[in-house]
Amino acid sequence: MQESDDYIVDFDFNGDWFGLTLLDGTREEAERLAAEYVAQFNPLHLQVSKEALQRQLVQIALRAFESGPVLVAVAYTEGGTLLADLVVYVYGEDDVSRPSPQEYLPKLVNWSYAEVKGEPLVSEVELPVGPAVRVQAVLAQKRRFGWGSRLSESLRYAVWPTGQEEILLVEVDWQHFERTDEIVSLVDGLVPTMRLVPTASNAQASGGQA
Repeated sequence: MQESDDYIVDFDFNGDWFGLTLLDGTREEAERLAAEYVAQFNPLHLQVSKEALQRQLVQIALRAFESGPVLVAVAYTEGGTLLADLVVYVYGEDDVSRPSPQEYLPKLVNWSYAEVKGEPLVSEVELPVGPAVRVQAVLAQKRRFGWGSRLSESLRYAVWPTGQEEILLVEVDWQHFERTDEIVSLVDGLVPTMRLVPTASNAQASGGQA
């Protein structure tokens, strides 16, 4: 879990996901988190070396930190294959009204780093924390130096938390299309557990006003 200005965004991960959220963004911090996760794997089940798994986790954590998420998590098979990576962003500006789901939809169906293949699947859902728009799409991301493209799949939830001014964007990406149903089930089961926990300073301020 990780702080926004007034609250912490958290989920009931139930052992399916491991948090890679960096506070300082240093390699040392990423190495420590990765080592904690690698230690949880059963060496008898791993199909990759611990060193390779460690390097991949560090790379994911550092790369994700650069885009400014409030939460980062990954899901792996017991053999050490990356199933999916999850990031959560908070969007909002002081004294600026947040757009409605209908107004925000054009942004949701557009990926700045990839081309959407076919028509994305769009639906409106009601979560315990507030209304949301769910978007699932197949993406073609250009490879380095322009040689072809790499296909992946992405699932987004844009959430309008009740009583807040921000929009929370949950984005999950994966490349193993043969496991799409499994990954989608994991995400669709996780997102409804989203909760916003007031930070200590915000809770104290609220208590002082009561």
